[in-house]
Order: sequence, then structure tokens, then C-alpha cells
Amino acid sequence: LAYYGQFGVPPFFVISGIVIPLSLLRSNYTFNKWPKFFMKRVIRIEPPYLVALALSIAIILLRKQFLNDTTTQISIKQIALHLGYLIPFFLNEFRWLNEVFWTLAIEFQYYLIISLLILLVINGKLIGRLIFYLIMLAMPFYFTDTNFFPPYSALFLTGICWSFYFEKKIKTIEFVLVLLAACSVVYFKYSHLEAVLALVAIVIVQLLNAKSNKILDFFGNISYSLYLIHPLIGASIINVLSHHFFLSWQKPLVISLGLAVTIVS
Repeated sequence: LAYYGQFGVPPFFVISGIVIPLSLLRSNYTFNKWPKFFMKRVIRIEPPYLVALALSIAIILLRKQFLNDTTTQISIKQIALHLGYLIPFFLNEFRWLNEVFWTLAIEFQYYLIISLLILLVINGKLIGRLIFYLIMLAMPFYFTDTNFFPPYSALFLTGICWSFYFEKKIKTIEFVLVLLAACSVVYFKYSHLEAVLALVAIVIVQLLNAKSNKILDFFGNISYSLYLIHPLIGASIINVLSHHFFLSWQKPLVISLGLAVTIVS
């Protein structure tokens, strides 16, 4: 069952495709507002990220000190590259200190790209939107390095076109056509599973965007921090305990404890 957890990333990209354009459209975004937009994104994502980075460094140093772990190397340059999400440019030398950070690099690149390309849509002209759609649909075919944003642009587009539709920037027929085109590219470049997940995410958002649930709201509020620390705290607990509890009935308890401590953290 846990194998399918990795497929939470496609819906995560779809949701990012929704919320960032919504924010831009509702703020009557222009290029003059770019510094404000950029600073708001930095303020939103950086503090938890820096805490998670510090926690990652601490865990690595503890492993070296107490477990004689020599497999994970760490350097000042590597840490500095993390601050600018620049590890993808230096993968021959370094790797991410936290395995989930790679998606934050994708997100950061997305912020930069959408803040420029959405200007094609804001003017309200069809030709601008067509150019926007073509760029987003074409990128996965010309840029294939999955450490960067372009291979995932069609996934993001499924959410982006819904935000245009929700804000009444486009009509239903245009929304449906772009959504199907984006899902087709995802299917062609990845698999039917990612395409279905993207489509299901959009359907759920369309049907339930006005609904509220206290439990889901709580997990929504902590989701970013939960995502950042689950490989550090939860996985560490599960890793340590898995060497002591082997029976089949014990394993779900170990996993549940790791999850519970992560949520509390």
C-alpha cells in the first residue's frame, strides 16, 4: 500500500497549478507586482524549508556521530546550494539532503515561469491563451530532465486551466479541451496512472471546492510542514524500530507510531 504514496506528487503539482494562478488572477497581477508576488512566495515556503534543512543536517551529523554513517557526505557548498534550490544544476557533485526537496525546486521554478507566462492570459485575448497552452504542452517534449520544471508542465496545466475556468477567464468548452490535451500529454510522457490521478484531482476539486471538513482542513494547514519532515522524523522512527519489531502485527503499529509522531511534530 505504501508504494502508492509516491503518486501523491502528481496531485500535489495539480493543486499548485490551481492555487498560484488563482492568487495571481485575484490580485489583478501585472509584471510591476512581480517583486511582491515573489516575496510572498518566499515568505510562504522558506521558513519551514529552512527548519527542515537544519533538521536534515542535524540528523546526518547525528548518524555520523553515533552510527558511524559514512554514506552521506555534507559540505558548506552543498548547504549553500540548497538555499537557492540549485542542487539540480550540480547533481554530479551533490544530492538533496532531504529526498522531498526536489519537488520544492520544481515548485520554485514553476513560480518563476508562471509569473511571466500568465501575462499572456491576463489580457483576456484568445491568442495569448493559445500561446500559453502551447508552451505548457510542448515543454515536456523538448526538456526531459525531470529535475527541472518543464517535464511536469502538463500536470501543472491541468490545475492552471481549472483556475482559469473557476475565475471565468475561459468557457467550459475551452477548459475541457485544454484539460484533455494536458492529460493526454501526461499519459504520453508518463503513464495512464499519472493522467488518471490528475483528472481525478480536478474532478474532486470541481465537486468539493466549496466543502469544508475540520479534519481535512487541519491536515491541509499542516500539509507543507508534514511533507517536509515526514522523511526525517517519521521515517527515522520507523527505520530504528524496524530493527527491533519484526512480526507482521507489529509492523502496522511501528508505521502508525512514526506517522503519529510526525503529525505531532
